[in-house]
Amino acid sequence: MQNANEIVIGKPVKISHVLIGAAAIVILSLFVTGFGYLPWWVFLIVLILGIFITLPTCFNSYWRINKEEVKLTSYSNNDAVKLMQLLGLHKKDEQVIKLANIENAKIAYKKNIRISPVDFNPDYLNLYLDTKDGQKYTLSLGNIDYQKLDTIIQFLKENQIELIDKQGIVQLLRENKNLFTHFHNKKWTAV
Repeated sequence: MQNANEIVIGKPVKISHVLIGAAAIVILSLFVTGFGYLPWWVFLIVLILGIFITLPTCFNSYWRINKEEVKLTSYSNNDAVKLMQLLGLHKKDEQVIKLANIENAKIAYKKNIRISPVDFNPDYLNLYLDTKDGQKYTLSLGNIDYQKLDTIIQFLKENQIELIDKQGIVQLLRENKNLFTHFHNKKWTAV
């Protein structure tokens, strides 16, 4: 599905992954309820909680960019609706932004302020897009490598969109530097 002319950031959902996740939840529910030792309604409660609460959190929104457009695919915040979207029973939200409509782009690294020593959530590396009609989009770059970022920059340059990079992130990735180490100066960042 991905080719040299398109970059995908995030993981597109495959129905096979959803079904494997559901099967794992069924097996885990059977294990938790003692494979029939507890009443069937306890198994049913554990299974419903697993399917409707756990499974939707395993899949996230993603986006893709090519020479002409950016396609954003996002899922509902409601777990029941998101589960139906994952199973293909409900339409997921898809937005298309033409690169010709983008006024400027900015890349920025933002520290995640950790208030606990067990907070392992990552920092934020985002691409901010401002369109000519006043819309603003924040696209997560996750842990992108330089090759993908360079391709994204090429797509933007081909459409006369300059990337604003005040923090020098592109150069750091080009030099294969660790962004976390660079921006945290090797210090623990708790408040």
